[in-house]
Amino acid sequence: MDFMKKSNTLFSWQQLIVFVLLTISSNAFAEKYLVISESRHPYHQKIVESLSSNLMSDGHVIDSIIPEDFSTYSIGEYSSLITIGYQSAARVINNQTAKPVLSLLIPKLAFNLLLNNKIEKDNRYLFSSIYIDQPIERQLRLIDLLSHNFKKIGILYGKNSYSRKKEISSVIASAGYRVKNITVLERTELISETRHLSENSDLLLAIPDSTIYNRRSIKGILLTTYRNKIPVIGFSKAYVKAGALAAVYSSPENISLQAIETIQHNTRHSYISASRQHPKYFNIETNAKVARSLNINIPNKDQLLKQLIKFEANQHTQAATRKDKHNRG
Repeated sequence: MDFMKKSNTLFSWQQLIVFVLLTISSNAFAEKYLVISESRHPYHQKIVESLSSNLMSDGHVIDSIIPEDFSTYSIGEYSSLITIGYQSAARVINNQTAKPVLSLLIPKLAFNLLLNNKIEKDNRYLFSSIYIDQPIERQLRLIDLLSHNFKKIGILYGKNSYSRKKEISSVIASAGYRVKNITVLERTELISETRHLSENSDLLLAIPDSTIYNRRSIKGILLTTYRNKIPVIGFSKAYVKAGALAAVYSSPENISLQAIETIQHNTRHSYISASRQHPKYFNIETNAKVARSLNINIPNKDQLLKQLIKFEANQHTQAATRKDKHNRG
């Protein structure tokens, strides 16, 4: 009996020691993150909730504030910062924080402009991002899968996107399409220019630019293109519900998963270099009612998604093979 008691006591102490060591180990690798996000934006809040759930389950700590509170908030205890949306990123970057920053849901052009204007070149390695923009190549592939009848793509550029015109036009031309570009710098010209573009294109490809696509303008753009029997390829699920034919977009869960992968990558590499990328994970949304009205027979959205994922996987494999051959050569 004494031997049993001693054995049980010894075993209990061993369990306690293991528990303490595990706790110390867990705390030693725990990180503390601060998320800066607009509380009134439901999409942003879904990302915050998903990030919080995943990071906290791994033992990390995550707090959240609105952009307006950032300038007076003490950030010394946080390992790194996560911004959601342009306003949050602008607040943090304009304050020239020396903390590692991961910016989500920000246009590529806007992010680069913020960095170039506010952050010294030697410190830009601290700033990572997952852009709101889907790769143009992915959108073109969706257009090809929707119909082979689309030959000429129309694009509206505004103040926040016109400097990308040359880059985007080059990608579109390389894919075998013709392009009709119109730059709209005055809001009063938007509908008339949309009408002109609709008369000279097979479809309108929407790219993120808040001076063109916003709550006040989207209804007018969709009505104008619809009257001219021109489909719109959007960049969000909401635009498809509003009347766009289709969109490739990333859900809050898609963005959160990629954000966590980016955080883990940056941590493993001690933030030696920034990771800036387009959305890796995505979904497809289509509007069957609009398709019928425009007499366009489109595949099922699940079928489109499978084809698009398979195509990109093959592209990735081919690129990896070419890289391996080059390294061995």
